[in-house]
Amino acid sequence: MVFILAAGLVCVGVFAALDTLVRLRLKGARGDASFFRGGTLDYSEYLQLRRQHGWSSWPVYLMPVFLISGIGLVVWALFRA
Repeated sequence: MVFILAAGLVCVGVFAALDTLVRLRLKGARGDASFFRGGTLDYSEYLQLRRQHGWSSWPVYLMPVFLISGIGLVVWALFRA
């Protein structure tokens, strides 16, 4: 069970790292100091600006996979224990 809990926490951590990467790129592109501008999970601005700046779109498409699987694994590990 510890392995499943650790895997879930790693998945949530990867989500957080990708989210931070996207938000830092947006912050640099906009030139302002607001880190949480927009919605909490709204990445439409990133997808619009990615071609102009040469960014890849894969972080935005992988984030929901890591978040959902991470939360699912953590919940499974906690209720299975």
